[in-house]
Amino acid sequence: MSTENTKKTQQFSSWGDKLLQHTDVLYSIQEFKKFKPITVQLALCEMCDSDCPFCSVAGRPLKSYISYSHIKQMLMEFKHLGAKSVEITGGGNPLLYRDKREKKDINDVIRLAGQMGFDIGIITNTEKLERHLIPDVYGFINWIRISLIKLDEGKEPEDYDFGSFPKERLGFSYIIYDGTGGVPDELSRTKKPYAGTTLESIERMARLVELNPECKFVRIAGNCLIKGNNKIVYDKWSAIVSKVDELEKFFIKEIFDNDSPWDDGCYVGAIRPYIAPHPEGGDYQVYTCTSHVLQKRNYDLDYSLGSINDITGIWNRMNDSYAQYGYPYEVKGNKGRDWCSNCNFCYYKYNNQVLHTVAQKMPDDDRNFA
Repeated sequence: MSTENTKKTQQFSSWGDKLLQHTDVLYSIQEFKKFKPITVQLALCEMCDSDCPFCSVAGRPLKSYISYSHIKQMLMEFKHLGAKSVEITGGGNPLLYRDKREKKDINDVIRLAGQMGFDIGIITNTEKLERHLIPDVYGFINWIRISLIKLDEGKEPEDYDFGSFPKERLGFSYIIYDGTGGVPDELSRTKKPYAGTTLESIERMARLVELNPECKFVRIAGNCLIKGNNKIVYDKWSAIVSKVDELEKFFIKEIFDNDSPWDDGCYVGAIRPYIAPHPEGGDYQVYTCTSHVLQKRNYDLDYSLGSINDITGIWNRMNDSYAQYGYPYEVKGNKGRDWCSNCNFCYYKYNNQVLHTVAQKMPDDDRNFA
């Protein structure tokens, strides 16, 4: 793993080092025992126009979407709590969001969040942006990351059209995965088989970058459904890794040992909550993180901190719990220890390590020595 690869992983992923930029939040945790949200991950809707065999939420309630009124109220509360950014993501493809009752779509959500002062990132698989987005909202969007699965669904690099969106704010991502061998994933909606990753897949991505040289990066990652996937990528897919190393703007997302949780407890839900539906399609919930879905490939109420109708109450209770007991929330009755018994997967181990280091009370005669 090269230094450059590690730097790109830190820059273009949800990496613990980024937390060090948020000194106000870290100071609040250390001195006042109060957590403040930084990024709100928001799954607007569950509809999707792909059927990826590695989809982490393949069993999700496909008809669910969050109403525009709920989005507005929720963002107002998160802004009051100190949140700085909104990552519009899945579930499904968020650009397909429509609230027919209130006659709102993805552009209205972007405009709303932008006018409230949030930074905005979007994760999608759409190959033609202006099929869904209007140029009037581009000024609110910090970045868009596009999954390149459609290159495995018959699209060619020349089919991608980003309209007038500034390409220097574009990034791409791709999951390395085994083909389904003619047998579709058991949770597949379309029963469509996928051929899997080949060197030709990487070459098509390289062609896409040639056509769009202003783009920021192409992030290659392992299949999150497979524990230890980072090691598997380097061991099993060595020819592809070698090819990626030759290509400018490409990098392999490094996980190291991060797919097992930080055993002393989880704080990530207090700074990076995940807003997504009830697993059976009820009220949208505030979940601890996006990794929790890897247990069941669906949302799990065991990892819910509460309903979106009680955002401020959730943070008050978390901060009270942390001040009194030393942990902000419980999962499955776990009071802040032995999280390996709860979570088979975790992509936020290093984030938790940083947060625990900040939160740890040092003796007065030690704390001033760096």
